[in-house]
Amino acid sequence: MTIGWNRCNRRWPDAPEEIGNTAQTKEGTPNVTMNITAPHLFSGLLVVCCCACHFLGADHCHATPPRHTQIDAPKQIDTPAEHLDSFSGFTEPFREIKLCVAESGSVDTVLIHRGMTVDARQLLMTLDCDVLQANRNVAAAKAESTSRIDALTIESDLKQQRYEKLQQLLDDGAGSVEEVRRAKADASVAMLEVEAARQEMRLRKLELREIEARIEQRRVYSPISGVITDVTKQPGEYVSQQEPHVATVVQLDRLRVTLFVPTSVAGWLDSMTEVDLWLTESDQRCVGRIDYVGVVTEADSGRVRVDLLIDNPNRHYRSGVRCQLRTTRERIRPATLTPTPRD
Repeated sequence: MTIGWNRCNRRWPDAPEEIGNTAQTKEGTPNVTMNITAPHLFSGLLVVCCCACHFLGADHCHATPPRHTQIDAPKQIDTPAEHLDSFSGFTEPFREIKLCVAESGSVDTVLIHRGMTVDARQLLMTLDCDVLQANRNVAAAKAESTSRIDALTIESDLKQQRYEKLQQLLDDGAGSVEEVRRAKADASVAMLEVEAARQEMRLRKLELREIEARIEQRRVYSPISGVITDVTKQPGEYVSQQEPHVATVVQLDRLRVTLFVPTSVAGWLDSMTEVDLWLTESDQRCVGRIDYVGVVTEADSGRVRVDLLIDNPNRHYRSGVRCQLRTTRERIRPATLTPTPRD
């Protein structure tokens, strides 16, 4: 059946209500002509829409709405949530010292090699010091000689005794005043000569120490207990003031790790606390102690330097391998701004 809408009179007050007029077409098919007004048309559409929504809701009441239509309300971080941060660095010797000599000269003896373990104050290398050794011997002989001091002391004692005798005669009325004065001056000069000889002896001892110090400057000692990693000079080679480096020693009983973390992480790191570290290349776990937390944030990167120390008495951990710090921290709750009340 074909339903034709022949007329829709928009003039509401004058529109006639004609419903149900039926006519026969040429083919014999009934033609139903419905004449309705605009209010009735809108009401019908509204009823159809409500029925369609009702049936669709009944059929799809358990269906999941499309993702693009799902709108989630923003989550508020009211409770602290833990998450994991990871920062990488490298292990390095606790101390690395490049040994140098203070004076120039040719190398006399080399007592070390690469990989050798040395102790603190152990002799490693010496320069040629034959001339200085000869000067030391002369200075030592002069510093040890006390003959001049002994001679001046004896002479001073004699002059002092003569002065005392003359003074006794003068008191008895038999001596001369001028002679007593002369004897007193001679005794005083003799005592000053003895004191000058003693001062000269002290200067000679100081000169001896100076020569011995210059000899020590031509010897290289290890300032720490560690391992020799480099030897740059061999016997017979010349060491100049422009290139005084002769060897390198590192301390491996403790390792240092330098990391650069964000400012938000550095704020809750405390010195002398222990953290867990992971050596990724050797797959080893160790404990590190925070030694230093930088007080200044680098402006270009926004990071803060953090130094950690690892105890390594048996050299179980290698230096120069990648090290990773994994820390767990709480997110900071965002601050709530309270508007200022107006008067």
